[in-house]
Amino acid sequence: MKGFLKGMLLGAAAGAAADMALHTNTVKKTAAGKAMQTATDAVDAAAASVKETMNR
Repeated sequence: MKGFLKGMLLGAAAGAAADMALHTNTVKKTAAGKAMQTATDAVDAAAASVKETMNR
């Protein structure tokens, strides 16, 4: 189970990094870009919460 969550966290981090690399600031100003950024922020926050919970 711990390995699965670690994999999920690494996958979320890799996805966030890929999203940042593929999208410029001009794309993020569109409605779709803002929605994607909001979704990415939510995934990052969830991953940080899971990581914090696992470290307790």
